[in-house]
Amino acid sequence: MNDRQKIWLWLSAVVSLVVGFILVMNDSTAGWFLIILGITYIGITTRPGQSWASSNPRFVCWALIAVTSLLVLLAVIVGIVLLLK
Repeated sequence: MNDRQKIWLWLSAVVSLVVGFILVMNDSTAGWFLIILGITYIGITTRPGQSWASSNPRFVCWALIAVTSLLVLLAVIVGIVLLLK
């Protein structure tokens, strides 16, 4: 795994954990899913996770892009809902 891939994984993990903690603080159970997802991203940076990611590079790339995009969209929607309250 090269440095660029590690940076994207850590960025995805941080976004997942931050959005998850924000949702948990607002009494949303979806936050726990995002926290678990962030921990999973951190697990991908381990040696077994790297070997799996290297054997399935396209799947991992598209999965990370999709999940990160969905998390950003979720954060925007939660922000809009909180502003409209």
